[in-house]
Amino acid sequence: MSGIDFILVRHGRQTAGFGHDADPGLDHTGHAQAEDLAARLTPGEAARLVASPLRRARETAAAVERRHAVTARVEPAIAEVPTPGLGLAERGAWLPGFLHGLWSEQPAHLRDWRHSIGAFFAGVEAPAVFISHFVVINALIGLATDDDRVSPTMPDHCSINRFRASGGRIHLVAAGAQRETIIG
Repeated sequence: MSGIDFILVRHGRQTAGFGHDADPGLDHTGHAQAEDLAARLTPGEAARLVASPLRRARETAAAVERRHAVTARVEPAIAEVPTPGLGLAERGAWLPGFLHGLWSEQPAHLRDWRHSIGAFFAGVEAPAVFISHFVVINALIGLATDDDRVSPTMPDHCSINRFRASGGRIHLVAAGAQRETIIG
């Protein structure tokens, strides 16, 4: 099957959770994970780097930038799942139910967001490494495998998930390392 291969990475471990900080950076472990990620990527893989605009993704990308002498393009389309109108405490309370749910049960704005993630990655025109978030990775894996669960996998921080875009569809080549993510 021909197409464009790309990598989707979850950012390193952050300083605060979804319900405690709208845009946390990486903690000490997260910075070490980012450095390890940069070492695991080949120069060819890291030649084109794209990151979510959120701090934890940009700080993860910074390690790749330093090691491979590249500059990440910031891409808002791969930012975290939107939670319009929810304060931090409300986001934290909302998240576990959402993560345990099905996309088909979500409000239209979230189903549309998932569709936009799929459309973005189906349009990838060159191999690249994308640094993004837990829900973005799960949305894409679910689309690639026809899985309606919001969280079909538990991607570890800095896990390397390999995909192929071909004929307007996304194919999962290999899921990255999994972890015991506590989601409520």
